[in-house]
Amino acid sequence: MMSAIIRAALVLGLTAAPALAQVKVSACEGFRASAENVYWTDPTRTFANGAIRLVALDTQEPVCCVLSVMVVYPSKDEPFPQCRLVSTEAGGWANMFLSRAKAQYDPVKGLSVAIPVETYVDGVNNHATTVTVTINQATGEIVAR
Repeated sequence: MMSAIIRAALVLGLTAAPALAQVKVSACEGFRASAENVYWTDPTRTFANGAIRLVALDTQEPVCCVLSVMVVYPSKDEPFPQCRLVSTEAGGWANMFLSRAKAQYDPVKGLSVAIPVETYVDGVNNHATTVTVTINQATGEIVAR
């Protein structure tokens, strides 16, 4: 009897906990990266004297994961900028607060920008977390976690 109660509590506890979305960096291609998806409520931030631009994108559907970030930054080898899309395996976040993003520069790692986001839980409650995007202009590398 006791093990059934413990098992039920564990199952309920695990299903009630928000799934932490895996952050991914990809090429700026396809529908998600389209300019028609610019999130006009909180659209852009610039860093590094305007050299690095973050653009919030909103695909409208599915509600669980509509928001992602386009990162535009100077190319290491080309005269035109590079572009990367930061999102999740599910497609993005339920909410994002680009205007509250905080940046920190490390000469070795590059510019790290912490963006407050919310992952979808159940349609009423979301899980607040932060995604950190690090842009290294010296190497051209983007890392997100």
